[in-house]
Amino acid sequence: MNDLHRWAWFPERSEAGWEWVHRFGQGYPGWVLEDHEGVCGYLGNIRQDYALRGTSLSGATGYSLIVLPRAKGGSRLLLDAFRSQPDVFATSIFNSNDRAAPIYSREGFTAFPQDWADTKIVWPLAPMTILSERIARSLYRNRRPSRELFSGGRERPPGPNAAGLSALDPWTDAAAINLFYAELRNTGSLIADRSARALQDRFSDPDRAELPMLYGWRDDDRLSAVALGQLGKMSECEAPILDIIDVVWLEPRGTAGAAALLAQLKTAGRRAGASRMRLSLVNQTTAEVALRVPGAVIRHRHIHGHVGFVAGLDEDLPWAPTPFDGDFGFCLRPPPTNTPQLGRKGRASVPPRGSPAFDSAAPLSAHHSRAGV
Repeated sequence: MNDLHRWAWFPERSEAGWEWVHRFGQGYPGWVLEDHEGVCGYLGNIRQDYALRGTSLSGATGYSLIVLPRAKGGSRLLLDAFRSQPDVFATSIFNSNDRAAPIYSREGFTAFPQDWADTKIVWPLAPMTILSERIARSLYRNRRPSRELFSGGRERPPGPNAAGLSALDPWTDAAAINLFYAELRNTGSLIADRSARALQDRFSDPDRAELPMLYGWRDDDRLSAVALGQLGKMSECEAPILDIIDVVWLEPRGTAGAAALLAQLKTAGRRAGASRMRLSLVNQTTAEVALRVPGAVIRHRHIHGHVGFVAGLDEDLPWAPTPFDGDFGFCLRPPPTNTPQLGRKGRASVPPRGSPAFDSAAPLSAHHSRAGV
């Protein structure tokens, strides 16, 4: 698995890390392609629990679609297996790059959320670093640098000091988080599981370099908004980026709090050495809140949000996904850390130019991968 990911410049994992991420497959951790030479393709799969008006549902999101050049056409087999898995209301790909995006459209996935599928919102935090990144990417466009660039020391940002705003811990603040999630479930929207247990699972990634940044906004001593951020590093020649993994709130009292949480993440990201903060999966409601935070830049590029709904369901579902619904919280490449006991150095990176090309044919078969591969 790591050989395949290293070839594609995708993040590698320890054996414990693969076991961790495969637990979220709930029996369908992903699929591999094999030919006479061995494994030549992979598509990971993460299932999440959802709630809609008291009904429990399951959704699946894919990650790390990799097909070696000798396996031309293999992406179709992997995506067919992905879309054919039983007992899900939809299969989604929320993190496609510009070269892979046409594959999903060709295989029957639709852009989602419809009006925002090509949109990202970015807050530049360090203009000179961003300029240096561009120079580095041009120098290493087709090859990888021999060392990690932009790996200077970072400081853990101090806790927020604004009234109503606090850092959260999925263990010690479990009761407040569970109450907030219960109220979210009563809003009538399709909501991914954001219980304390779900967040504890996410925070338990053995390959993490640093803990995610989880903040809450309290109104009358009850949570009314929650935001989650995570540092990642796209490649060796780019500086760390702070990704907004989630921002959710209770209407109407939590709207202002949600904007304050994003502003806090922006401050924390700058202190942590991030070159930019970004929201990579946008919907109408998150856009309205995010654009309240100064410095936001809307970018329209390729379609990166794709969904395949099962028969009988369509885009009219009250679903406003955030990056929490996709693979962002699982597949970000951790930045190097100055703390030896956290993280693994020398990990492979996400390719700056997108997915590999497919340029030859081979006889193929597809089957489920197993946890701990």
